[in-house]
Amino acid sequence: MRTFLIFFWILLFFLGCEKQEKTLPFTWQEINGRDEIVAYGQRVRRAVYHAQIPLGWQRFDPAHSKSNEDTTQPIVSFVIDDGLALVVHTFPSNNLDERIPPIAQVQRWQGQLQKCQAVQRVGHSGFTGLYLEGMNEKGGVRAWAMQLDMQHYQTLHFLAGTVEEEEHYKQMSADYTIKVFGPVEKLEQHRNAIDLFVNSFELIQEIPSRT
Repeated sequence: MRTFLIFFWILLFFLGCEKQEKTLPFTWQEINGRDEIVAYGQRVRRAVYHAQIPLGWQRFDPAHSKSNEDTTQPIVSFVIDDGLALVVHTFPSNNLDERIPPIAQVQRWQGQLQKCQAVQRVGHSGFTGLYLEGMNEKGGVRAWAMQLDMQHYQTLHFLAGTVEEEEHYKQMSADYTIKVFGPVEKLEQHRNAIDLFVNSFELIQEIPSRT
C-alpha cells in the first residue's frame, strides 16, 4: 500500500509538471477601438479591449495620423508565424437595426471557403456568436463573429448621457470578428495560442448598471 501511495504522488508530480510546461507565456495588452468623435469634432482613440497576447506575436496597430473609422480595416492585427496572421475588426452601431447578425458574417465566410469543417455557437465575457473553421485555396481559416448580449447593448445605449459617453459606449457595444488564416500546419501548431487570445479578448471597462 505504501509503495502504491509513493508511486501515486510521483505520478501526480510529473503530471503537474507536464501541465505547467504547456502553459503559454503571454502579456496582457490593451487594444484600441475605432476613432471617437467628441466635442467640437475632436477625434480620440481609446483602449476598449484587452487580451492575453502570446509572446512572439508581432503586433500592428493603425496609425493615429489616419482615421480608423473604416470598418473594413482591422483595429489590430498580428503576425503569428510566417504566413499566419490574425485580424480583429469591430462594427460600432447606433441601434439594433444596424447590427450584423453573426450568421450573416459566417455565411459570407463560407462563400469564401472550399471546405467548411465546423460551425458552432460560442460565448464568453458577455459576448455570444458563432465560430467557423474551414479551408480555402490558400490554407486554413478560423473565425469568430461575436455580439454583445442584447441587454448589455441596450444598457450602454440607454445610459449614455454625454457626447463622450455616447461615443465610447458605442465602441464598447460594437460587434467584433476575429479571423486567423494561413498554412494549415501552422494553424494547428499555434491552435492553443490562438485560443488563448480569443478566449481572453474582452472589454476593459465594466458595463454600468441601470440601477
